[in-house]
Amino acid sequence: MKTASFFSALALALALSVSSVQAASDVYVITGVTTGEFLNMRANAGTGSSVVGRIPHNGQGIVTTGEEKKVGSTVWAKIYWNGVGGWVSKRYLLPEDQAANAPPTPTPAPAAPPAVVVPPIKVPSNVTPPPAKAASNSLVCSGTEPFWSIEVTDANLNVNMMDGPRYSVPVTFRQTSANNATIAVIAGVAGTNNTQAFMQKVSSCSDGMSDTNYPYSVTAVLNNQRVVSGCCQVR
Repeated sequence: MKTASFFSALALALALSVSSVQAASDVYVITGVTTGEFLNMRANAGTGSSVVGRIPHNGQGIVTTGEEKKVGSTVWAKIYWNGVGGWVSKRYLLPEDQAANAPPTPTPAPAAPPAVVVPPIKVPSNVTPPPAKAASNSLVCSGTEPFWSIEVTDANLNVNMMDGPRYSVPVTFRQTSANNATIAVIAGVAGTNNTQAFMQKVSSCSDGMSDTNYPYSVTAVLNNQRVVSGCCQVR
C-alpha cells in the first residue's frame, strides 16, 4: 500500500509540474522578418550578445519561458526553438493562435533592384551628375536601440525616433567628400529642428537584428543632442 501511495503521489506531482510549465509558456511564430531572411537568437538580451541560433522568417513552435528583459527601448524574450534556448526581440513574435486566425499575406511581386546611388548631391561642375531618374529614389536609413529611421529625399530629411521626436526638415546641404567619393553628407534645418547625416558606401552594413546586408552605413546627429548609427538602402 505504501508503494502504491508513493507512485500515486509521484504521478500527481509530475502532472502538476507539466501543467505549471505549460501555463508559464506560450507558443509563438515569427513575424516581421523578410522572406528568406533569419531572426538571430542571442545568448543574452541585447544586440551585443553572441548569436546562438537563427530562426527562419516562417519559423513556428517557438516557446517562451515568460522571462523578459528591456534593453534600451527593446523588450527581449527568452525562448526555446528546436531544442536551443536564447533571446530574441519580442516585436518579432506573434502568438500562434493569432497567426492561425490571420488572413494569408499576399506575396508581393518581386521588385527590380534599385540603382545603387545616393540621392542627388552637390558635385563639382566638372563631374557628370547621376541620371535624372535617381531623383525619384529615396534613401531609407534606420537603426536599433533606440529604433529610429531617416528618409532622405530630394527635398527633405524625414526623421522618426520611436522613443523621441518626429519631424521633417528641408535639405539645406549636400556634399560628397573632396577626397573620398564613397562618403557624403546631407543636412537640413528648420526652426529648432536640424539633422546632419554622414553616409558611406560600404560592402556590407548589418542592422544587428537580422541577416540583411545594406549597401550604406550612416551616422546622424539629431538636433545637436543625439548621435545614432545604422544602415541605409535605396528605395
